Amino acid sequence: MQTRDSTIVASVIYALLIVLTLVTYQIGEIGVSSLNTSLLVFAIAIFKGIMISEHFMQLKKVKGIWRWPILIWLMLLSIVIYIAFTA
Repeated sequence: MQTRDSTIVASVIYALLIVLTLVTYQIGEIGVSSLNTSLLVFAIAIFKGIMISEHFMQLKKVKGIWRWPILIWLMLLSIVIYIAFTA
């Protein structure tokens, strides 16, 4: 059962995810195309993935090996995409 504080935190995180989504949408709409812009959008996407896994999947409260598969997948994906963009 959620307390009032955890509901507020979830609402703030949800609002932040919406704002970040709108920011990346606007970047795409204005047509900025550079490596730095692409990496910024990518970094925002990774940050959003971490926020979702930590708070909405509630992996922040999990101990042991169970929280690592999602975080490792995000990091491996980050490395592969970064290499693809910069190589």
